[in-house]
Amino acid sequence: MKNKIFIFLLLIASASSIFAQNKTVQNQLQSDNKRIHFGFTLGADFMNLGVRQSNAIAPDGNIYSMSVNNYSPGFTVGVISDLRLCEYLNLRFVPVVHFGDIKTTFIDQNQNLAKEYTLKTTIVDFPIYLKYRAKRINNYRPYVLLGGGFDYQVGRQKGEVLLLKPADINIQFGVGCDFYLPYFKFAPELKFCIGMLDVLDKERKDLVIEADRKYTDALLRLTNRLLVLTFNFE
Repeated sequence: MKNKIFIFLLLIASASSIFAQNKTVQNQLQSDNKRIHFGFTLGADFMNLGVRQSNAIAPDGNIYSMSVNNYSPGFTVGVISDLRLCEYLNLRFVPVVHFGDIKTTFIDQNQNLAKEYTLKTTIVDFPIYLKYRAKRINNYRPYVLLGGGFDYQVGRQKGEVLLLKPADINIQFGVGCDFYLPYFKFAPELKFCIGMLDVLDKERKDLVIEADRKYTDALLRLTNRLLVLTFNFE
């Protein structure tokens, strides 16, 4: 009986030793307790436009409509400023620059191709987020984001087929997960950005080809849409 108890205790001790050896090492234990910290973000963006057609009849008698297609990835870069509010809530200011293209197609009422046009867009965005974090599990911690900001388009191409107004405000929401590495915190993050204002510039005194006015007149409203996949380093 004593031998069986000894063997049982030995097995428990061995199992405890193996468990201790396989236990996950906890990285960056104090990183979440910092009142303020900084970082940077890199990633890809996919630009889109919310389109409302006007169904106006053009001088040539046709009715034109626009669609956005061929979502080409652009590039996003920015800096991160983070303020800890409490255990599960942070306030973040993440100014970024989005570079990208919006490829559009105009067709007439008979589905005939009338025009293909690419808007080259550079957006400087100044968003503020509330970041709600779940409880940390080993070396990862998922979170959700909710916020909004002001953005401004730079380098607008006047005289082209379409022209967007420079200023807009947006709401943003997203999800991500913090991974605690030995020397820094890494987080993949997916965000959706929805513009709230009509950014279609209808006052087209800048047009080089007056006949192109029919494409602006074909639209009633345009709103910015943006899907952003970033990788944060903090």
